[in-house]
Amino acid sequence: MAEEKQAKKVYTLEEIKFNEAGKIKAILACFPLIGLILFFVEKEDKFVRYMAAQFAILGVAEFVLSIIPVIGWILSMPVMILIWVVIILGMVKASKGERFDIPIVSPWALKLMGAF
Repeated sequence: MAEEKQAKKVYTLEEIKFNEAGKIKAILACFPLIGLILFFVEKEDKFVRYMAAQFAILGVAEFVLSIIPVIGWILSMPVMILIWVVIILGMVKASKGERFDIPIVSPWALKLMGAF
């Protein structure tokens, strides 16, 4: 007997709406480790999950880059500075109730949201 697989939910940017009640969580989700935790804990607020997914992906990508011998070690510091700038921008946007889309990471975050 074949099992039916549930179709993955496909999220779009139009569905990601700011919720004033989740403002603090959205700001905290901009820190990659906290974002990773919030991504799996928060089930209702799509805005928080989206922000958390983006910054968790960013944090994992930076970690992977930093463990690559020589090239990763050389690029790690400039990338880390860039990530801190993006974190600050994300926090400011979230505090204003605006969605912050990281150009390359945003589509991956939407796919990650649908997968979990």
